[in-house]
Amino acid sequence: MILGHNEIHNRLTKGEIFRKETWDPECVKEASYVLRIAGDGLLLDGKFHDPFDQNNRYRGDYIVIDPGKIAILSTQEELNMPSDLVGKIGIRLEFALLGLTGLMGIQVDPLYGSDKEHERLYIRVANFGNEPIRLMGGDEVFTFELHEVTGRVGVKSKKDSWPRIKETLKNLEDASWSYVTQVENNLSAETQSVKDYFQPLVMFGVFLVAVSILAATLTILVQTPEPSKVIGSSLTALEARTLMLWVIIVGIAGTAWVGLTAGWRFFRPYRSDTPRPTTGWIRKCWRKFWHWLW
Repeated sequence: MILGHNEIHNRLTKGEIFRKETWDPECVKEASYVLRIAGDGLLLDGKFHDPFDQNNRYRGDYIVIDPGKIAILSTQEELNMPSDLVGKIGIRLEFALLGLTGLMGIQVDPLYGSDKEHERLYIRVANFGNEPIRLMGGDEVFTFELHEVTGRVGVKSKKDSWPRIKETLKNLEDASWSYVTQVENNLSAETQSVKDYFQPLVMFGVFLVAVSILAATLTILVQTPEPSKVIGSSLTALEARTLMLWVIIVGIAGTAWVGLTAGWRFFRPYRSDTPRPTTGWIRKCWRKFWHWLW
């Protein structure tokens, strides 16, 4: 049976479920309690911010969880579960719609926190949405349903949750990234590398075709018996041939330059994991040139 508003409130006033002065009557809903997140007891961007540690407290204005990132949030409420109740954690609709997803067991066992003075809930979440999720201390992010338990409950002492979490996650290379996001980032990097790899070849083909069409057009004009009537009264056959010669020279030079650049990129051993220089005047000029062309 799920506890309703009145029964939850009665239990809270007795000091059950949460410890006194850590819960808010306004958070008691029809058949649940909404949990508020704390400004400490966090894992953000792979960094732990210990609870009740003012020196290591999170200093940002917002708790930001970027797309694909994993974080650990804690509750302002401190648990003091009785032996006849079990809790079920969920994510409120407005945050679930943003992509916030729970990566934790949803059950809070009977007697959780009853043998410890400041035991919170630590909830691991991920942002599977497309935009960063911004939270603040005091935001009502999670729902907490209370169910009655029948029968005898075995008592088993557990270690504090926060040290257990840090011990479990300390050996991970990056506890803030999900595998799905790592794969997505790797694919994006590979796609960009392939794009950079073949872009000069595409430009070489476009440039070569454009020069060939222009040269063919000028050849036809020059071979016309009276080219001045076709391309203007002030242009003689000699001038037309001179213009065609310069166009061909510039076209050959430009095609050769683009072709050599594309060939160097094409025949160079391709390694997607090789870091590419991000500085240097040659690379900057190269980027500006391609931006200008596009």
